[in-house]
Amino acid sequence: MNELSKYYIENIEEFKGEQGHEKLLIGLKKYIKPINTTSQILGIDVGACVGDYIHNIKTICNEPNRKILCFEPNPVNINILEPKIDIEQNIKLYKYCLSSVSMTSSLYNWKNKTENKTGNQVAGLRSGGDKICNVLVEQLENVLYDEFKDEDFIIKFIKIDTEGNDTNIIKGFKKYLPKTKYIIFECSDCLDDHRGPNIKNPMKDIIDLLSTYEFDTYRIGIKKLIKVNDEYWNQVYDDVKFWSNCFSLKRDDTLIHQLIDNEFNYTY
Repeated sequence: MNELSKYYIENIEEFKGEQGHEKLLIGLKKYIKPINTTSQILGIDVGACVGDYIHNIKTICNEPNRKILCFEPNPVNINILEPKIDIEQNIKLYKYCLSSVSMTSSLYNWKNKTENKTGNQVAGLRSGGDKICNVLVEQLENVLYDEFKDEDFIIKFIKIDTEGNDTNIIKGFKKYLPKTKYIIFECSDCLDDHRGPNIKNPMKDIIDLLSTYEFDTYRIGIKKLIKVNDEYWNQVYDDVKFWSNCFSLKRDDTLIHQLIDNEFNYTY
């Protein structure tokens, strides 16, 4: 076991939940700079729920030529989210799911929930509970092609939070990973039960895929961002998972040196 994986095991509580994600957002908002380009800048929120995350994407993608795409399939959340969609600020809502294939499917509540109330964050394509509704499922790369055709664009930032379907969504826009700069995705024990992709070592699977597209991936903690791809990988990351998130960026991106030091500690 390398030093980072040992630290992970000895400090598990640091990596649980959303506190690390919130810590990382402070640095991303501080250090990510506007891109000077005539290309369309995209910010994407997959699993937008009631829209509480949109302000983060607006801050990170603050270019005048930006467009924000929000994906949310649950009708009770759409009722709250839709009034927040400001066309004048170039925000667009898609009322369906994303995955690695295009199909018609169903959205299900979490198996232990008795009601589908506004703000429900645990519904998904394979959540195991009562059926909520029929839903269209698309690949993000198809959505982007239909939306922009041959127009040049950069996916500056994408957040994915879809109860075990996050890795399938990443596979569904492989074509545009070379145009993508920053990805935050949930990488939890959802991947290992009925909600996940039903493959062995699903975390390593997606991290290896991202690495082939020149991404480094980090497990998000409160004190550290620990690198987990390539020579930093350890099987413990697939064997010991819980509610937590990962951050990926291109390996030549100097932003990482503004976020963390050589010991992987946050510098802010």
